[in-house]
Amino acid sequence: MTKPLTQIAKRLAEPFNRGVRHRQRLEEIDVRIVVSGTRGKSGTTERLYHTLRSRGYDAYAKITGNHPLSLYDGEENDISRGERVTLYENVRELRKYTPADALILENQGITDYTTRMMNEAFGKPDVLVVTNVRQDHRDTLGGSRADIARAFARATPEGTHVVSGEQDPRLQAYLERELETVGATISHVAVPDKHSDLPGAETVYGVNEVLDAIDEPPLSERAIDDMLDEFRIDWKALPGGNAFNAADVNDVESTELVRQSLVDDGEVIQPFVYLRRDRRARTASFRDYLEALADQGAIEQARVAGGHAELFAEKTDFPVIVHDDDREDAGDVLDDAVADGWPVLVMGNTVAGFMRDLDDEIQRRNEAVTQRHRCGGTDDSSQIDSTHLSIQSTDSSERRDTNTTETQPIAPNQ
Repeated sequence: MTKPLTQIAKRLAEPFNRGVRHRQRLEEIDVRIVVSGTRGKSGTTERLYHTLRSRGYDAYAKITGNHPLSLYDGEENDISRGERVTLYENVRELRKYTPADALILENQGITDYTTRMMNEAFGKPDVLVVTNVRQDHRDTLGGSRADIARAFARATPEGTHVVSGEQDPRLQAYLERELETVGATISHVAVPDKHSDLPGAETVYGVNEVLDAIDEPPLSERAIDDMLDEFRIDWKALPGGNAFNAADVNDVESTELVRQSLVDDGEVIQPFVYLRRDRRARTASFRDYLEALADQGAIEQARVAGGHAELFAEKTDFPVIVHDDDREDAGDVLDDAVADGWPVLVMGNTVAGFMRDLDDEIQRRNEAVTQRHRCGGTDDSSQIDSTHLSIQSTDSSERRDTNTTETQPIAPNQ
């Protein structure tokens, strides 16, 4: 009887002992950084890791999201996950690598409770980065940007220094007041005017603010500019028009920054919005956003697909074309949207087979146009047939027409 009782006691004590060992590992690391916020967490985590490692730090970083990774000793290691993801994977991953100098963790919490637990128990940061405050996870973090900012602030441990990339002066002041109540300090990322309209620029300039907080010299202007290159965006030229897929940012504030970066003064675009049944708050925010664009004359109509698309169309005051993503081909939908004559801005949600197919179509068609230009073809993408791109056979003896929704389009001269 004694042995089974001892085994039961050990099992009951294991979570407590695991927590004690994790806290001990954290205390042994010189610099602990947790990256929170709405947009740009993974990229910020990775940039901080590479920056500190290049300066001789024995650094470890954990990236969450669609492709979770552990970064250590210059290598990327996939994180194995089951159906249920818990915060305890941070304990397991840190036990594998145990850096001596620097720890950078992306906060994977999506509720105020899990966000706070990640900070207080699993990361215990010296520096907490809030990349920005956008309208996402409204169902779990709050219904407004102020509510979301409050959730981030109240999840901050006492004595932590916060580096905030949020550029809205009202939210900056709000964060200052909220953080003062929990005993934390804050510094704000300053983005130069020349880059103020570049989506995500605050996450790059935020690296220098973190370096300052840990008494490290800043990055050079050239290094900053190299990092900013990945944020410079332009329309993708397609046969017959232009398109850009902004669905991966999936909040209205970031989507609007992308739109502003793409359009010329007064240019009208056509949104294609993909909706998810389990993201009702996000759907509502995109409906309000498109209503505002319609009022400004920035759009004349929109196309939608996904969960509750019919209901979305019924509740809007401007024309909406509804697509059935279960029955319609992504290439055909793209053809219809481009044929309307406006540049197509894809937005909303990206986690769906239809959206992967749509992104593939945009990429393939853009590559075909680019290849044609390289081979000295027309500079006018509208002159290229969008649905039939001629493919030359391997022996050059025959040519055939192939629909681009079935096979990858190849430029005629390829």
